[in-house]
Amino acid sequence: MDIATETAGDKLTVKLDGRLDAITAPPLDAKLALDGVRELILDFAKCHYISSAGIRSVLKAHQAMARAQGKMVVTNVSPHVREVFDLTGLSDMITIGKKTREISLEGLELLSAGVCGECYRLDHETVVKVYNEGVEPEIAEREKQYSKAAFVMGVPTAISYDVVSCGTRSGVVYELLDAELFSAVIREDTANLDRYAKMLSDTAKTLHAAQGDKNVLPDLKDRLRGYIREVGYLFTPEQGEYLMEKLEAMPDADTCVHFDLHSSNIMMQNGELVIIDMGDFSAGSYLFDLGLIYMIYGVPELGLSMLATKIPTEQGLEFWNHFEQHYFAEMSAEERAFWEENKYFLASLRLIYSVTFLPHLRSVLETWIKDILLPKIMATRRVA
Repeated sequence: MDIATETAGDKLTVKLDGRLDAITAPPLDAKLALDGVRELILDFAKCHYISSAGIRSVLKAHQAMARAQGKMVVTNVSPHVREVFDLTGLSDMITIGKKTREISLEGLELLSAGVCGECYRLDHETVVKVYNEGVEPEIAEREKQYSKAAFVMGVPTAISYDVVSCGTRSGVVYELLDAELFSAVIREDTANLDRYAKMLSDTAKTLHAAQGDKNVLPDLKDRLRGYIREVGYLFTPEQGEYLMEKLEAMPDADTCVHFDLHSSNIMMQNGELVIIDMGDFSAGSYLFDLGLIYMIYGVPELGLSMLATKIPTEQGLEFWNHFEQHYFAEMSAEERAFWEENKYFLASLRLIYSVTFLPHLRSVLETWIKDILLPKIMATRRVA
């Protein structure tokens, strides 16, 4: 058996290739040096046989992680290995993920491409969101879980029912019968930008009217505290302190928040909008979604309208202006003023988050934050 290990902070991933039996279990035990490990992932994608000796090795690892108050997950388990886990009762003790269905992208229609991945049409009834290389497979599983939670909460989202793999990339399948990408609809009919902006505004308001269950969804404001600290090397102490002040000034809320809500993460089905790409679905203030939408369409210096949606920058800015008018139509002057005061900060948050999990784009993201948005944010600082 070949045993490969990958360490990222306090997370250890162990990939098994071959049989896990009385001969290969001792080498696995030797590899499982778990001091300082708080998350252990055993990847069985290439291990199709496990004996009682192998079961004991997995059990020992589970017990060690339990003593350390850590987390252990067994992934990509074949039906045969899962049957052994079930027979021994191990599946009642350990989180086990089945081996994902493998798909090929060859010949599939590309619907959209963004900084995190691409969306393809699988067949007449389904589309698949495929994450870029390097994005952890756990994110796809999380997206599937959040999609189900969003559907139950009344959010207009598609049914997500399968996590798949494509080589070393992972993806999520959505059921979308005869649906068309909203970005494509807009690009083909730019004479009606106001109409489509109102559709997005109405969809966002429906999303933001749904209460997010914090027993299921993460608190986005709390997550953002961690992301700002993680990229603190980008800022002077004064800048970092001001960003945290800005974040703390955001209202606490349990509103449903998508945090990647734009036209390339929305499909149009029978004249109605259906949201996909739920990997960052959270609970928090609606302002976090508005900041993301503004970042995509309303800050032309970033060029993200063209990059993320293929809608030209000029039309993207016009689309944003219509959207802003519709979304804020019934809001108070105070709410509008608060938005104006904080819009560049809110626009920066998705970029700050993206720096933490898109290493291949880190340099350009850091440049956008430091050279374009940060000066606009700091210009709002009032010095006593």
